[in-house]
Amino acid sequence: MNFFFSWWGFYGLTVVMENIKSPTVKVAVLKIIVPLWITFFLFLLSLFFIFIPSLKTHMMDQKKEMIHGLTDSAWSLLLDYHHRVERSELFLADAQSRAKERIKELRYGSDGKDYFWISDLHPRMIMHPYVPGLDGTDLSTYANSQGRFMFTESAALVKEKGEGYLTYLWQWQDDPERIAEKLSYVKGFFPWGWVLGTGMYLDDVNSEIRVITHRLIEIFMGLLIIVLGFSFYITWQTVKNEKKRALAETGLRLEEQRLQKILELSQMSHASLEELTTFAIDQATVLTQSDIGYLFFMNDDETEMTVQNWSSNVMDLCELVDKPMVFPVKASGLWGEAIRKREAVITNDYKCPGSGRAKGYPRGHVDIVRHLNIPVFDGDAIVAVAGVANKRDRYNDSDVRQLQLLMDGMWKIIQRHRSEKALMESEQRYRLLADNATDCIWVLELFSRRLLYMSPSVKQMLGHTPEEFVRLESRDYLTEASLTYISMELDRELALEEKGGVDPDRVIVLELEHIKKDGATVWTETSARFLRDDQGCADRILGITRNITGRRQMEQRLKHSQKMEAVGTLAGGIAHDFNNILSSVLGFAELAKMGNEDDTELQDNLDQILAAGIRARDLVKHILTFSRQSDIQKSPMILAPLVKGCLQSVRATLPKDIDLIQRLEKTEATVMANASQLHQIIMNLCSNAVHAMKNSGGTIEIGLEAVAIEDPAIARAKGIVLGTYLELSVADTGTGMSSQVLGKIFDPFFTTKKRREATGMGLSTVYGIVREMEGNVLVSSEPGRGTTFQVFLPVCGAKPAGPVQSPALSKQVKARILWVDDEEVIIRSGRQCLESLAYKITGATDPLYALGLFRSYPGKFDLVVCDMAMPGINGLELSKRLLKIRPDIPIVLCTGFSQGLTSTMVKESGIVDLVMKPIIADKLVEVIASALNQNSGRVLNGQNLNH
Repeated sequence: MNFFFSWWGFYGLTVVMENIKSPTVKVAVLKIIVPLWITFFLFLLSLFFIFIPSLKTHMMDQKKEMIHGLTDSAWSLLLDYHHRVERSELFLADAQSRAKERIKELRYGSDGKDYFWISDLHPRMIMHPYVPGLDGTDLSTYANSQGRFMFTESAALVKEKGEGYLTYLWQWQDDPERIAEKLSYVKGFFPWGWVLGTGMYLDDVNSEIRVITHRLIEIFMGLLIIVLGFSFYITWQTVKNEKKRALAETGLRLEEQRLQKILELSQMSHASLEELTTFAIDQATVLTQSDIGYLFFMNDDETEMTVQNWSSNVMDLCELVDKPMVFPVKASGLWGEAIRKREAVITNDYKCPGSGRAKGYPRGHVDIVRHLNIPVFDGDAIVAVAGVANKRDRYNDSDVRQLQLLMDGMWKIIQRHRSEKALMESEQRYRLLADNATDCIWVLELFSRRLLYMSPSVKQMLGHTPEEFVRLESRDYLTEASLTYISMELDRELALEEKGGVDPDRVIVLELEHIKKDGATVWTETSARFLRDDQGCADRILGITRNITGRRQMEQRLKHSQKMEAVGTLAGGIAHDFNNILSSVLGFAELAKMGNEDDTELQDNLDQILAAGIRARDLVKHILTFSRQSDIQKSPMILAPLVKGCLQSVRATLPKDIDLIQRLEKTEATVMANASQLHQIIMNLCSNAVHAMKNSGGTIEIGLEAVAIEDPAIARAKGIVLGTYLELSVADTGTGMSSQVLGKIFDPFFTTKKRREATGMGLSTVYGIVREMEGNVLVSSEPGRGTTFQVFLPVCGAKPAGPVQSPALSKQVKARILWVDDEEVIIRSGRQCLESLAYKITGATDPLYALGLFRSYPGKFDLVVCDMAMPGINGLELSKRLLKIRPDIPIVLCTGFSQGLTSTMVKESGIVDLVMKPIIADKLVEVIASALNQNSGRVLNGQNLNH
């Protein structure tokens, strides 16, 4: 084609020269044409052999510098994340993941498809945005279409020099079918062992060179034709072509400037919103060669524009006094056109008469000659509108592209800033919650069963720091039973996941026993749910673990109380009938013993019957006391002397290999108690301690001190209310107890002793007595490490009562007794016993019959012995009716079960005494004598009882 134009040019020159007759004109023409031809050919030679190679070299250097700079920017991003790892702001895996995603999204180039890739020094592909199949693969055997192992070469280059350039063949951006020559710059990020690279396609440079060359050839071919036509046109055309060349260079320079500014904008990661928008709109005016520019932000419904920024010089040019900041889109003129049309709008013929009001802006506003504005989209929504004005030349599509790319880049950075800020605020809120919550918050990787996160509260709950805890195995912090339980539950949940059709957001709640750092165990309640990946598959578990040891202890105490209540109900139900039976057994046994004093063998047998009966009676008393069904007389008493007295008895019976240590505080504090019950507490606890050391010996330590419970948390833990207590402690160095045994020791009839050694009611009785006194019993024990009981008894303010004198028994006189009981055998045994002592007994098994008999002969009886539970009317009601008939008649009420009766209630009803069955003979005589003695000044059978 060049030959054709050259031949045509010479032919044209010959024709022109032949038609020119004037030598002067020819010389003039030749002076113009010959230098132009010489210049043309010299320029043509320079173009192909000097300018174009130099231009190509220059562009290559610029491109190389550009990819070098871009790689350094991405490398700086990796360094920033590495510093955050060093500052413990991020875990290494999290930092690498975030860095990969950030770099994976980076794009540049004229079509926004040039990218970065990352491998390691092995080499193994870390990330490639357009060839995701390479991610994670070994690249040491990966070759391109030339057979070059470019990734291996990259790793070798980084190992040797740290960074450098490589040229090779590679697919065209996201088109794997197109192979092109590419120049890449690689740089090592050695803290992570990564190789970071990016590159440019040489076709881009060659294409631009070809375009420029083609355009230059066209220009100079046109010049040649015009020169041959006539010199003035050639001269004018030369000037014109020079101008076009200048415009092309200006356009190229603007493109380079735009790339540079976009790169600078992308590096403003820590800039404020004001700095970002000011930089963007100022550079937009420069790149479009405009005088002024502006940026408005839109509201959510796209009805109003709010001024965000004017270019830096607008305020100097604008003479408006009241500068509006918000513009309704409907009322705005040219400023809102791009919003209404939802596309770029160019106005190159904007005319403004002198007042400036014809086009709708007020006096003092900057004059508008030309105008360009564009909408900025976020998805389908317009979020901003940007504009420039008063370019010296006409606005064109290149200006639209310059402005659009710059504003889009700006908005992406703003969105990223907002997302990062929101993420940071969310992370801060989460960290604030996680770091200050008393519950443990944790995340577990599902398939590796590895803890990814543990909140700091684990230090308080289990004694481990979070860093220590995440390195532990499950068996290190879960008991065997809990580990088995949680494995079964997890397998069940995973099976439900595979089956499908279940709530993906379900929460499961498990109670587990955890092992603390010091080896102790605590009970926890764990609420857990699955976390899911982008495909909705469960890949992690989020859990919240709460210490419920205190709650479980309260639940155990509640269960124990319910169990005690059930036993008490049972005891109350059988106590009456059982005591009636015992009354008969003991009564007739005593009668048989009294009538056969000479028969030694029979006396021994009867003693065994009496001993068994008394043991049975005491067992019923234990049950009733333990279940709080019996009425016990209590009075203020100082505990220390009683403890010392009990310990004297204990010391006398101790084996030689057991030592007794007393640590009794001298205190005058009193407790409201019954001496017999306190004696039971001390003796039962000491007996329990002796039994625990019977084979190995050891030490029993008895302590007594006054303690003030003022902290509500301590009070809740000990199961008592705030106040002052006497703490009685009994500690031994015996065999100790397992947690399973420890949970049952207060259960009635539970014992670890042999059947004939204990009834299983000792500790149950202790528990019942202490709880009835509004105190509590705590026990701590471990196998092989002994046991400690702590008894807390509330201190009362009353002073101990003085000694009570027992009333003197009456002389043995013949008293007349009405005995009312629905059990005939009890009346029978009582009659035989009392009549042998000169008492006269009238028995009645029917309370109504007894009432009629007494009504008929009220003066015939000196005393009434009455059973409580009888058919028709009970003993209390019968007593009230008897007292209405004769108010001075002494009445003794007998019962096998008090059914809530107290001595106070009985005495207020006029009854002399309340006696619990079964009653042995000596006790029966004592009660009757005492009741008769209370009739001071009365005459019995004609005898004064005071004599």
